[in-house]
Amino acid sequence: MARLSTAKLSETLKERGYVYQHSSEKLGEITDGAKRTLYLGIDPSADSLQVGQLHAFLILRRFLEDGHKVILVIGGGTGMIGDPGGKSAERVLLDAETVGKNAEAITAQVKRLLGSTDPNRREASNGAGFTLVNNADWLSKLTLVEFLRDVGKHFSVNTMLQREMVRERLKNEEQGISYTEFSYMLLQAYDYLHLHQIYACDLQVGGSDQWGNIISGVDFIRRKTGDSVYAYTWPLLVDKAGKKFGKSEQGTVWLDAVKTTPFQFYQFWLNTEDAPLEEYLLKMTLLSKEEIGMALELHKRDPKERHGQKLLAREVTALVHGLEESTAAEKVSDVLFGDAAVSSLDADAVATLRISAPSQEIKEGTNIVDVLVASSLAGSKREARQFITDKAVGLNGTIVADDKHKLVPEDFHKGIALLKRGKRNVCVLMLS
Repeated sequence: MARLSTAKLSETLKERGYVYQHSSEKLGEITDGAKRTLYLGIDPSADSLQVGQLHAFLILRRFLEDGHKVILVIGGGTGMIGDPGGKSAERVLLDAETVGKNAEAITAQVKRLLGSTDPNRREASNGAGFTLVNNADWLSKLTLVEFLRDVGKHFSVNTMLQREMVRERLKNEEQGISYTEFSYMLLQAYDYLHLHQIYACDLQVGGSDQWGNIISGVDFIRRKTGDSVYAYTWPLLVDKAGKKFGKSEQGTVWLDAVKTTPFQFYQFWLNTEDAPLEEYLLKMTLLSKEEIGMALELHKRDPKERHGQKLLAREVTALVHGLEESTAAEKVSDVLFGDAAVSSLDADAVATLRISAPSQEIKEGTNIVDVLVASSLAGSKREARQFITDKAVGLNGTIVADDKHKLVPEDFHKGIALLKRGKRNVCVLMLS
């Protein structure tokens, strides 16, 4: 179990790789002195957060643990405009109903992520230090004339054109950038002003792609009120191709259990390569640096056992989906791709197994050769017999040696049996 660190917050953020830019000369000027009220904004562009956004909430938990107050702004207003950052073309504008539903779904996920079951960790989900707001509540009340007079006049178009996200979009002569998206940084700056005035918020945080928007808010508040406020960003997680982290061969990895099942989520982390393993353990878990160091040492001794990947998958899945789902996913993974027996699975893990692998209903007494063909593990009866001869077929972890074997009820555990060809080709058998 992770333990709270006694190190200064700035030191913790640096050692975890959470620091990219900050508006103060030294990060400690922001994090290590007076306790601040900070905010992170999330636009509900989908009905779920995705895995690349997860480390932002681990950073927020570090701030909460250190005694700072956190405001999470769900962008019910800005979500209808769309941030141009990271996009080569105009976003599809969402209607108010869709944005509202997305905001509701994301709010539920956020509450889980900022909570904790660790008795040594302050509960964030009970309202202590943690506030959820929706910027539609104040942005929807702004009139156009009010916005142009009170906000727009404080922004230089020349400066706005120099922001990286704007410059990147202007390179696309066909798409360019609309006034709608161009105005996004003004709306975000207004959010910062509103939170500063209502909640005494003096720090905005976000990913490195948000630096231009955040610093615009810092400048806006200084011009508008004369107050000094701060900005802090962290590096975006990227894959080995340099693209935003959070994709698999099957598509986006979501935090929603329906869109990406806990088993799929677990497998995504289990398939991590060795190279980024330390970075992911530091950034995507609550494990201490010492625990991570010991895990990596164990991994180096026997990389084939994938100790590091298993720990990563276990910890992140438990963080997002809970310990029970993580445990079930791990057990199923050990059965599907390891040497664990189907009989080792409890009812919950069996239920997970049923939906986590290809399945096939068969009748009692069906010959194993016919089962291999029906399950698509063999292309023909001849091929199936050859696989059996080559000792490449396993039933519930036992090599099938007899091509005359017929499946009987004793072959099934809680209604299922596991048929394998090699290590990676599997099918869950169910009696019809």
